[in-house]
Amino acid sequence: MDMNWKSLAAMLPVQPCDELKRDVLMGIYDMHDLGGNLILYHRESVGLADEIGQIMDPQDWAHWEQSKKRRWGARCTCTSCGEDFIAGYVKNGIVLAEGPDGQTYDGYAEQGPDSSVYLDGDEAVCPHCWTAATVTRRSELRQGRTYQVLQAEVVHVERYTAVMYWMVRRWQDADGTDTTVFLPHAALIVDEEGKLRRFRAELHSGDVSEAVWIPCKWSRDPMQMTYYSWEAENHRKVGGWTLAYGPDLAGHTGEKTALDAYIGADGCWPGAYLHVWEKHPQVENLIRQGFAAAVAQTIDGQLDCAAYKTDLCDAPPIPWADWAEVKPHRMLHMSKTAFREIRKKNWGAEDARCWDRYRRQFPEADALEFEHCRERVGYKAVGHLLEMVAAGWEDLAPVRVVRYLAKQDAIQDGVQLLIDYRKMLRDAELAENEETLWPRDLVAAHERITQFWECRTKTSYQLGFTSTFIKYRELEWTDGDLCVMLPRTEEELATEGKTLRHCVGTYGNQHCSGKPIFFIRHYRRPERSYYTLQIDMTKAIPVEIQLHGYGNERHGDRKQHRHKIPQKVRDFCDRWEREVLMPWFVDQKAATTVKKSGKLRADVGAA
Repeated sequence: MDMNWKSLAAMLPVQPCDELKRDVLMGIYDMHDLGGNLILYHRESVGLADEIGQIMDPQDWAHWEQSKKRRWGARCTCTSCGEDFIAGYVKNGIVLAEGPDGQTYDGYAEQGPDSSVYLDGDEAVCPHCWTAATVTRRSELRQGRTYQVLQAEVVHVERYTAVMYWMVRRWQDADGTDTTVFLPHAALIVDEEGKLRRFRAELHSGDVSEAVWIPCKWSRDPMQMTYYSWEAENHRKVGGWTLAYGPDLAGHTGEKTALDAYIGADGCWPGAYLHVWEKHPQVENLIRQGFAAAVAQTIDGQLDCAAYKTDLCDAPPIPWADWAEVKPHRMLHMSKTAFREIRKKNWGAEDARCWDRYRRQFPEADALEFEHCRERVGYKAVGHLLEMVAAGWEDLAPVRVVRYLAKQDAIQDGVQLLIDYRKMLRDAELAENEETLWPRDLVAAHERITQFWECRTKTSYQLGFTSTFIKYRELEWTDGDLCVMLPRTEEELATEGKTLRHCVGTYGNQHCSGKPIFFIRHYRRPERSYYTLQIDMTKAIPVEIQLHGYGNERHGDRKQHRHKIPQKVRDFCDRWEREVLMPWFVDQKAATTVKKSGKLRADVGAA
């Protein structure tokens, strides 16, 4: 490393900008990464003379004073405001008095109509600062807890563009101490030749102001390197957050990286993007020409998924872009005319992936033809049709299907309706001709075939339902408002389809063969059908197949009888898939790998 880089290392900042500190401390980012506020408690003997004296007769009071009877209370400390206060005590929790206004108050309290019990892990409101905090036994923090998360920001150092990484560290202990510090961690700098150079920070004395930046031989993405945090699985995690605004890159080494546009498209892995740019500089052309969201979602989606499997890559691939080309329209295999129109649509990653698959299956197709189909039915429906075409249903070309559904006035969810109808028609071994494959009234034909299956005598799948329930029962979950449930029997699945007037009752085979059905219900009314969710577990990662409510959101033939899936249902399913389904699936894959490796060792030993 020459003297220029050594001198540059001495110029790197040792503290983040004020905006980043403000955003972190205000909780703009996900504070789960840095823990939360706590109400720490331990059991303590408290006197009740004042409280008892108000309600006892004078004679009884004299006897009470002689007995000097005491009660167990809880000594509490709020880590948000630092205040100490007394509360009632129960095993593994505290009791807080509540007033007529619903607010909590400090002081000794016993269980009753005017108080609430908060056990370990419950969220309570501090009676002093009114901040929500988690009730935690003080002994659990005897060794303290350290939460950490990486924060990145783009800065300029002289003429160089740098991505600075700060380790935000929060320390909590049993005394109620709650301290957050910002430590220099790493830096990625773009040099004049378009190469990346990485620096790491060393704290020799523990004083941040005396941090020393050391040049590194390799330019690894700092966010893809594991680091310690108490709340993470095995206390190790990767990734972090990126400051959403930064300096103008003009006149600096990052001018031609389009890094600002990537971050502006909600990109969260700036180091990974720079590695992609270093390898394929023409990615800037895609970013500048309207495909920033597609690039950002592709990079971030791959790394977010890989983080569960520790299968990370400094420069994740963008498979839908042809890096042998330089011009954006050629990179996407579009005509100039089509590209000029589509660049205005702000495609996401899934749109770009779907187009790449579409043009491979239909080499002569124009991108405007695909865009017409995508705008009418969505990329998911187009992708589903492509799967059906690949499986042998060649007449289900997206262009023809969209034209047919437009005549049926059934564009919304019509693709899934047609596919379900086709599958039930074939499973029933009924005649397949132009009239039956393309019925004049799709909705009526779908209802008829559904009724046919309801009336048809079928072999019981109870054994398969039981084994499926045992396999996936850990995925049942609730957020207190909605819940995810599994059908126990074939009758429950049939009842779901009959109640909601859709064809899920015929999905018993799929349910028992790796594509399970889940019921979305209200937590307080779990017996009432609400929405039905299907997940494909046979892929490399779980994939949502469909989510439908009553009549597949169609209550009649007129437009006014149609509605969208409520946003709270959509958000609940997304959260369940992210927080419950994906971690469970990764654990199952890991357990299967360990089991196979153990069997292999056993076989080798026996040989």
